[in-house]
Parts: sequence; structure tokens; C-alpha cells
Amino acid sequence: MVIMERTEIDTRAPFKSVKEAVMLFGEKVLVGEIYANKLKEMQVEGSAQSRGGAMAAELEETKQSLEGAREEASMLVQRIKSLKKELDQTKKELEETKAREKRLLQGRDDPEIEDLKFIATNVEIKTPSNEETVEFQRRRYVKFASPHALAHVIPNKGELLGRPPSVKKTKRKPLMPLIGWLFSKKKESHEIHSPKA
Repeated sequence: MVIMERTEIDTRAPFKSVKEAVMLFGEKVLVGEIYANKLKEMQVEGSAQSRGGAMAAELEETKQSLEGAREEASMLVQRIKSLKKELDQTKKELEETKAREKRLLQGRDDPEIEDLKFIATNVEIKTPSNEETVEFQRRRYVKFASPHALAHVIPNKGELLGRPPSVKKTKRKPLMPLIGWLFSKKKESHEIHSPKA
């Protein structure tokens, strides 16, 4: 790819003096140089400011990360302290349990305590005499009125209803349908086994 640029060639008469050239082109040429110098200065100042801004932003970011790290460290310290307290409490409970177990084992081995455990106590058990048992048996039974008089007071269930109780009848199934079913099955089995011509 070829790029062709268009150029113009000035064919006018040359300048008679520098003063005349400055009058014609001076402002354009000088203004370009002035703007170029100012642009360079502004870029230098801008880069210095941008460096300062970047440094300030980096400094702020570093401060925030440092604060986060400090908070995390303080949380870890609190957690470690609580775990130490928990560990100490568990150690105390373990020591108390061991001491209690040791006391129980010593109590088992103490012969004086064993003697106390197996001391028999004499207890008098009063056995009732024969006369007392007979008297108790008499009190135990309750006498009722004569059974004939009681029958008049409590009527039978049948008398209450006024008719004799019905006897539950069981219905017998007829035997004939069962036999017919059996024979029909035999016929079917003979027909299946017999060869058909």
C-alpha cells in the first residue's frame, strides 16, 4: 500500500529580509513554539501532579490495608484469649474429675468402709399366730344375704328383655357348587392332556 502525500511548493519570490518573513509567518511559527513549550511545561507539571496523586492514592490504599490487618490481628488476639480461657477451664475440670475419681478409688480400698457396708442389722419380723390368721380370714369374707332373696332383686338378662336370647345360627354353604367346580377343573385338565386329532 502506497500512501501519497500532497505537498505544495511555494513559488513566490524569496523574502527580501528576515523582518518581512517574520511579519508574514512569524506569528504562526512563534506561536507554535510558545504553545509547544507551554505544553511541555504543562505535561511536566501534570506528570508531577499525577505522580503526587498516584502516591496519595497508594498511600491511602496502604493505610486502609494496614487498618484491615490491625483489625484482623485484634480479632485473632481476642479469639486466642478466649481459647486460652476455655483451655484453662477444661484443664481445671479434668483435674477435678481426676481428683473425684481418685477419692472414689480410695474409698473402695478403705477396709473400714467395707466393714461398714456389710454390717448386718437384726430386724424382728412379727409372725402372726394361728388365731390371728383365722380372725383375719373371717374378716376377709363378706357375708351376703341368702341367694334366693338376691335372685328376686337382680333379674336375669333374659327376663329383662322379655324373650329368650337368640341362638346365633351358622349358615352352611351348599356342597353341590363345590363338587361341580371340582369336576369342571378335571374335565379341563383331561382336555388339555389328551391329544386332539
